[in-house]
Amino acid sequence: MMMTVQAQSRSITPSEVYKLLKPGLAGSIIITVLPGMLLGVQLPSPVLVAFTCVGTMLMAMGSFVYNQILEIDRDARMQRTRDRPLPTGKITPTTAYVIAASLLCTGLFVLASGVNLLAALIALFSFLFYVFIYTAILKTGTHLNTVMGGVAGAIGPMIGEAAVTGSVSHYGWFLFLLLFIWQPPHFWCLAIRYREDYAAAGYRMLPLVKGLRTTYNEMLIFQALLVATMLLAYFPLRMVGLIFVIPAAGWGLFVWIMMLRLRRQHIDNPEPPTLPVFFLTIVHMLIWHLAMAMELYFTRFAG
Repeated sequence: MMMTVQAQSRSITPSEVYKLLKPGLAGSIIITVLPGMLLGVQLPSPVLVAFTCVGTMLMAMGSFVYNQILEIDRDARMQRTRDRPLPTGKITPTTAYVIAASLLCTGLFVLASGVNLLAALIALFSFLFYVFIYTAILKTGTHLNTVMGGVAGAIGPMIGEAAVTGSVSHYGWFLFLLLFIWQPPHFWCLAIRYREDYAAAGYRMLPLVKGLRTTYNEMLIFQALLVATMLLAYFPLRMVGLIFVIPAAGWGLFVWIMMLRLRRQHIDNPEPPTLPVFFLTIVHMLIWHLAMAMELYFTRFAG
């Protein structure tokens, strides 16, 4: 028995651990946390930033592991995911449970003890919603899964603001709203590209239920709404300034144009090239978070 366990442990490579934990995706969540940490009355200390980022990242990776545990059978049916460590048996569900629970408990402890209880509770809500609502119910239950599931993915700014202020203001909700609106067209690019995979796994994705034309139209609507929200936050609401709105709304409009071009040129294409637009949406998210962080720093703390 000991030899069997040792042989199994040696077969777990860093590559398999990376696929299981998805630290790159967890890192993107940290990017959404940081602007929220500039909503306080003073710059957060490096220690507070470190505790917030580490705790959030650990809980995010834990949620990704739980997600894969729940979806072993479905991942095995998808060409895109069948080589993940759980479907291939390179990591057992029992081992994955131990890893996931360890990450979740450690992350929750880091946030609760090193940051504050509100930040920990918000992160815990995101975990519970992602695993038990989005993964277990929404993905196979409704074509609105991408929209409704966006709640979990938009929580980052609230964790950041709660970490430095102990509360969540309308600015935190505004950052949440931007992420919530941004996510559907971002993920629908993947849903279009891998719709056969999603069909094989039994997921009720919008392109499968409503078709490509409706999905393209919805992408354009949500992207336009995202740009409009950014512009309205500048005028008449005066929540943001030009440092934020010019690059954020400008790049958002560019992405909208590329989505429109995609719809016009590939509406009947059985294999539409949606991945370039997918990556453009990622760049947009990075741009507006950087712009927001710069604006908050220069307007609140510089000079």
